[in-house]
Amino acid sequence: MQWRTWKNDWGDRLKESLQYISEDDGFPNPLDEFQEIIGIKFSVLDNLRAALTHPSYWGEYAMSERERLERSYERLEFLGDSVLALTVCTKLFQDYPDDHQGILSKMKGHLVSKKVLLRIARELRIGEFIRVGKGVGDEAGNEHTSFMVDCFESVVGAIYIDFGFERARNFVLGVLSKEIKRVETRGINDYKTTLQEIVQKRHRCLPKYKLVSQTGPEHHKLFTIDVYIADKKCGTGEGHSKKEAEINAAGQALSSMNIV
Repeated sequence: MQWRTWKNDWGDRLKESLQYISEDDGFPNPLDEFQEIIGIKFSVLDNLRAALTHPSYWGEYAMSERERLERSYERLEFLGDSVLALTVCTKLFQDYPDDHQGILSKMKGHLVSKKVLLRIARELRIGEFIRVGKGVGDEAGNEHTSFMVDCFESVVGAIYIDFGFERARNFVLGVLSKEIKRVETRGINDYKTTLQEIVQKRHRCLPKYKLVSQTGPEHHKLFTIDVYIADKKCGTGEGHSKKEAEINAAGQALSSMNIV
């Protein structure tokens, strides 16, 4: 009976402490500063606060699971991930009408990869604004790789909730613009890039690609391309664009070298 009384009293104290906590307590830096960095002023700050709050922060407070979910980034991360994916897929679909879905998937996978999103999160200094629970903060810090990527996606979700898809889309395309341009001008680290690096190191030359044939109707041509290393044919690839055929030829060459 004494334990139950103490437990109830302790729970009441936790609930009371939650009532007195400031909504902006726990953030390492003012959220106004973060809004200036991303160029967006939220009309509902609750969404931004949740987007930058790790669920561990509420571990010391008595609240329902629903309250914890509303005040943390997990649900917004789920939403932001979908907004991010739709934005990138639409962009690639519109800008690359000649590329097969396999190429588009590879490009999309790169643009939404943890490596790319982490770089963007660091550029936006997201780690300087995440609030986490004391134990987690001492162990992992608020600039933990996973936290930063999760919170970036959560911010995208918060923008969507507050302003709608168009604003969220523009934000995503804006922060991804450098990476999209890099993909457009240099391509992604695919079979061609890997083959080129290996050939340069082993043979001190570059692979050469030769168009063998193109067949089929104008709107659905099939290209066949051979790849040569030091004047020796090392692979053949087909695809519905020259780029896809070259990548497949490079992949076959790498396979013959037991690389992939």
